[in-house]
Amino acid sequence: MHIFDRFSLGPAAEIAGARPLGNGALVVQARAARAGNVQVYRGDEVARPDLAQVRIYRDPDEIFRPESLRSFGHKPVTLDHPAEAVTPRTWRGVARGHVGDEVVRDGEFVRIPMLLADSSAIAAVQGGRREVSVGYTCDLDWTPGTAPDGSPYDARQTRIVVDHVAIVAQGRAGPDCRIGDADLTRRLAEAEARAEAAETALARRDGEVAALRARVPDEAALDALAAERGALVTEARRILGDAFDPGGLTPEAIRRAAVARALGEAEAAALSPAAIEGAFRVVAAGPCAAAPRTTPDPLRDALRHRADAPTPEAAHAAMVETLRNAWKPAGAR
Repeated sequence: MHIFDRFSLGPAAEIAGARPLGNGALVVQARAARAGNVQVYRGDEVARPDLAQVRIYRDPDEIFRPESLRSFGHKPVTLDHPAEAVTPRTWRGVARGHVGDEVVRDGEFVRIPMLLADSSAIAAVQGGRREVSVGYTCDLDWTPGTAPDGSPYDARQTRIVVDHVAIVAQGRAGPDCRIGDADLTRRLAEAEARAEAAETALARRDGEVAALRARVPDEAALDALAAERGALVTEARRILGDAFDPGGLTPEAIRRAAVARALGEAEAAALSPAAIEGAFRVVAAGPCAAAPRTTPDPLRDALRHRADAPTPEAAHAAMVETLRNAWKPAGAR
């Protein structure tokens, strides 16, 4: 049986509790169903045209049944009720948003989040249309009885399955179910703030862990770094002498000291880190720089500061040429 139940979304001033998204959509919270009460329907609304009215009990065991609550999730939000149940065939023409999946019990009510993604629906709500009507199917148990508050009823709802949630002009049940309820909005804001704080703290911790891991290499990497530095210091001491102390110096500073010994302080000071690395390879491959040079050094000559000093490209070419021939015996160059 298809039934529409209506619940107030509250007065216009309370829409301030809604949360706009960056793209213009609107997220609102609504109490969409109430349990433990008796609702009055016309007989023809519940397939009993022989009765003027029918009192139906909304049993909490049925309203809050997990299957019933889950049926709210991801259902379409419409402006007024569509002429028929919402299906993939009709969805595009009637859906103005959808219900989120965080459907929970809120005391005697069912609370749902709704995303309004259509400008006409957003304008309607902001203009004062504040009530929702839930379209759903259910079975009716026509055994009469009395609700816990003493209200008599003619039938009881069972097996509730939600089809859609409509935004309507007037509701059946008054202002107890509303968007932007002050206490509800406050509690939701507090819960969101706690969730955001926890997410921020978690992200900060993950960042710290990643940074620490980057700063502390594994044992294999440490061994490789130690071997590389040891080889560099050995080459530098061939140039600077065994008394050279590399303590506290970076690899670049060690290479620069060796190049300065071989080429002179002025020449070394003018070289970029990349040029220092290249010059160090040359001087480390040649005769020990600690001893006086007896043969011409094209790289040294190219790097000297003279009025006719070569361009950086020429200096680089000279360095490459020296590297290419450094292995040859002196008479074969």
